Amino acid sequence: MDKLIYTRGTRSNEIQKVELEVSEDMNLPEFKRVCKRLACALGYDGVSVEEAFADVRTSSNKLKQILKG
Repeated sequence: MDKLIYTRGTRSNEIQKVELEVSEDMNLPEFKRVCKRLACALGYDGVSVEEAFADVRTSSNKLKQILKG
């Protein structure tokens, strides 16, 4: 079993530590799902998390469109 651990660098009333146990043989989509869960556990909005983890190819195309004008 592997672990994904987030520890907050500063003292606050927010969550200080999140620890997730994950399978050693997880594939990339499973890892992505675990990262999304970690972000939600830290208090990030579900919509923001989905946008941040959007398909890179789609994001890249959107960036190209913005740069072209």
